Amino acid sequence: MQMSRHGERYPTTSAGDRHLELLSRIREQNIPLNGSLSFLNNWTYFTTEPQKDFNQLTRTGPYAGTLQAFTTGIRFLTRYSHLLPHTTQTRLWASDSERVISSARYFAAGLFGLDWENSSKATLEIIPETFDRGADTLTPGDTCLRYLEDTATGHDMGINMLSAFQDAYIPAIATRLLLSENNHGLKSLSNVEVYSMQEMCGFETIARGSSPWCDVFTRDDWENFAYARDILHYYRAGPGNPYAGAMGWLWLNATAALLRAGPEEGSMFFSFVHDGDIAPFLAALDILKDGKYDPSLPTTHAVEDRVWKTSSVMPMGGRIVLERLSCSSGTGDVFVRVNINDRHVPLPYCNSGPGGSCRLQDFVGHVERRGREVGDFGEVCGLEGDVGRITFLRQG
Repeated sequence: MQMSRHGERYPTTSAGDRHLELLSRIREQNIPLNGSLSFLNNWTYFTTEPQKDFNQLTRTGPYAGTLQAFTTGIRFLTRYSHLLPHTTQTRLWASDSERVISSARYFAAGLFGLDWENSSKATLEIIPETFDRGADTLTPGDTCLRYLEDTATGHDMGINMLSAFQDAYIPAIATRLLLSENNHGLKSLSNVEVYSMQEMCGFETIARGSSPWCDVFTRDDWENFAYARDILHYYRAGPGNPYAGAMGWLWLNATAALLRAGPEEGSMFFSFVHDGDIAPFLAALDILKDGKYDPSLPTTHAVEDRVWKTSSVMPMGGRIVLERLSCSSGTGDVFVRVNINDRHVPLPYCNSGPGGSCRLQDFVGHVERRGREVGDFGEVCGLEGDVGRITFLRQG
């Protein structure tokens, strides 16, 4: 299983700073606001220190991510208890981020019991998020040099495409808030400022349970915001990014080797990463991509029939489970089934097995083909020398 930690992969402090800058500008105008923005006349944000308080959003409030991680562990115990080893210790892996590690620990408490760290049931291994790890990493977005430096089609591609779509949908919202609702005193609202308003609906809801910002926008506004989030993730590290496949193939290949080896290598493997590291895995797996659009998801308008929806692909605490199925029919056939956030998703290129699964040998063959298609990680990323491979993903 690969599970994301709760919240953004890249620093949420930048979002908090944007929010505070907008609120500061509004206060400096010192004018009463009308219409849907009138609540601002007697409202305060839940934090003045986003760098500190945003990190606590996963631990407090009605939608605490730690609670979700713990609950997920209990659900896994219910579903997979027959696979838990009784004589050996299960090793889990988490990338070296406080929230990732916290998610892993709460999940382990749900699966193995509250005393898991003081027992022989499980142990957690932290994998550094450092550039020198090369391919032996859970966070290839931190070790792929060209991805980091390429401002056109690397990591920045997501924010660039997001900006383009913001140009398409936000100006009309700004006009409505300023003119139709008689808030001329604000003079203007930039794309970033309106987008920050929409972001604050989510942040405040997590912290307080609800937010007046949510009522500022129409259903169409929220549909566009959801699509904007899809654009960001699709092009930043998902199927729309040219580096994503090579980055995600590292974990996919290591996992395929474990599936091929079978129970002798261990019955359960759990990796905890950022949402920005789940997206490349999906790109490597060649699933949930929007191939019907050319070149891909448009930035001029939202498309309703898209496959990639961040709310279902990578929600808070998103998880992907690869299940190895052995049938008792006597044929000896072994299959692989993909479970994304508690939903079995048949692979479009291999789904004739039980429950939409794929025959193991066909799955392994596909992984090998994808390796050739996406390219060698070191070469794609412009890394010199032997960059290695994932070596830690093993029990015992």
